[in-house]
Amino acid sequence: MTDQAVEEFGTESLVGILQELFGFPADVLAPTTTLDELGLDSLALLEMGAFLQERTGVEVGSRLGEVSRSAPLEEVARTVAAFLAQGR
Repeated sequence: MTDQAVEEFGTESLVGILQELFGFPADVLAPTTTLDELGLDSLALLEMGAFLQERTGVEVGSRLGEVSRSAPLEEVARTVAAFLAQGR
């Protein structure tokens, strides 16, 4: 992920990560879908954090535990974008 990609991190970026990491089909990844609805637990969030750190160099893994699993993907994406911006 380039600096520009980090700056533009949004719902589409999150959807792409969820597809790549967990194999979710695009049709189940609406902006209003929640992490709970996807069955993602704290271990999955840690895996996603490690993936993001590998791609961006920003450590967000432990902070993803702050994300509510009842939050819609669009809110999760905004939270992750804020974590990435703070870590740059």
